[in-house]
Amino acid sequence: MVKFIIPKGLSDETEKFMNDVISELNERGVIEDIDLGAMRMLATSYEMYKRATELLLRDGPVVVVNFARVVNPAQASATKNYAQVIKIMTEYGLTIKSRAHISSMNVEKSDTPLDNYFKNRSIEAR
Repeated sequence: MVKFIIPKGLSDETEKFMNDVISELNERGVIEDIDLGAMRMLATSYEMYKRATELLLRDGPVVVVNFARVVNPAQASATKNYAQVIKIMTEYGLTIKSRAHISSMNVEKSDTPLDNYFKNRSIEAR
């Protein structure tokens, strides 16, 4: 079981998210100590995405800078960190689609009579 220490300065929401992520990965037995760096990046990127999104929701997508209307600078941060979060989550099977793909790769084939027939035929052909 891998223990992840939550970096200081993260919100309660990010802390809960990361505790859920680590718990899920530990439960599946797919996380090792070497993954802790990626988990730290996930925690940081998630927090930065969260903060940038809060600014966008508060101030809107367009802000006034030096009397000119411009795209809110928080948009670039939100987009960049969102992409990083999704990339890491996909890598670890933490999205619906990636989880389904990983699950389908782990399904063991059953030996049906048809499977046995073809196995026996290939052995006889040798």
